[in-house]
Amino acid sequence: MNFIIISVGNELLSGDTVNTNASYMAKRLTKIGHKVIRIIVVPDNVEDIASEVTEAMNKADFVLVTGGLGATHDDVTSEAIAKVFKVKLVINKKVYEWLSNFTKNENALRKISSVPEGAEIVWNDVGAAPAYIIGKIAVMPGVPAEMENTFEKILTRFEKLDFYEEVCRVVGYESEILDKLNRVVSEFPDVFIGSYPKAGHVQIKFSGSNAERVKAAKEMFEKLLNDQRKNIFQE
Repeated sequence: MNFIIISVGNELLSGDTVNTNASYMAKRLTKIGHKVIRIIVVPDNVEDIASEVTEAMNKADFVLVTGGLGATHDDVTSEAIAKVFKVKLVINKKVYEWLSNFTKNENALRKISSVPEGAEIVWNDVGAAPAYIIGKIAVMPGVPAEMENTFEKILTRFEKLDFYEEVCRVVGYESEILDKLNRVVSEFPDVFIGSYPKAGHVQIKFSGSNAERVKAAKEMFEKLLNDQRKNIFQE
């Protein structure tokens, strides 16, 4: 399946907060064979959130949204999701009653327990605001521990597909291996090959749904590198 992740929050756009949520979800989805095709960050604005969610729904099989589910003035994600589906925000009685054990602030209770009509609640075991699913969208809290708690429950709904990965570490620079890497890419169009420059070396990742093809791509690349070293030594 193809996924789009939408992270909501002015603090992400200002650089005050690092978007670890998107990284966490993308890694977990990739490891079970799914593909994240977009990661989008939007401000705490109803129109911006609604616009991006609507567009994402047309491009992906499923959309994951994090942030903006709290009780403050800038927590407007649920309002935006309700706008997308053209439904009302309604107070979920079970959420309201559960939250009442922790606070008597009526405004906070009503806001946090208000979700788009028809949404399915996903309970948050480590915080206040629950996650919920509506249509092909899952909406989760932005606090990392709370996002992880609810995301892991949502993740169980998706099939675990075959996924294999091989890693090769090459001392030097990308320019020195470019031709050989391109030959492998051409030979193995069904294998995703990523090149990631680091300090003093390059990390090459080979991944895909067929273990033999992934392994063969890595082995071809390593052979090309070894042939290059032999030629240099012979000269």
